[in-house]
Amino acid sequence: MTTDDGEEDPRNINIPKSEGHREVKGPKAQILNISEPLNTNEVNIGSEAQLKFVKISYYWDEDIVDKFTEVLHEYQDLFPTKLSDIKGIVGDLRIMKITLKPNVKLVKQLPYQLNPKYKEKVHK
Repeated sequence: MTTDDGEEDPRNINIPKSEGHREVKGPKAQILNISEPLNTNEVNIGSEAQLKFVKISYYWDEDIVDKFTEVLHEYQDLFPTKLSDIKGIVGDLRIMKITLKPNVKLVKQLPYQLNPKYKEKVHK
């Protein structure tokens, strides 16, 4: 199909139908068994004086784990490991501050269901 200028219309693409079966060459993808527990390794991303442990997968080779650990260590303030480390939560009351935009109409939403073991703590 051509346009008035005599050029090909870019919206009309003629793709020939392929027939038969095509084999994809390359390494086979590893299919993980999701019913098995994850293999994790605990790594310290804090300092020697103040330990801060995170769990990372050890499916990777040693070089990738080392690089990943270096990045976690460098940016450890972005990865809180305790509830008290999370910014915005005040003291022992664990009250979350939510800053609202001024002059915005509020909308009431239904509360979501809470795990029964945490429900009692929230209602206190």
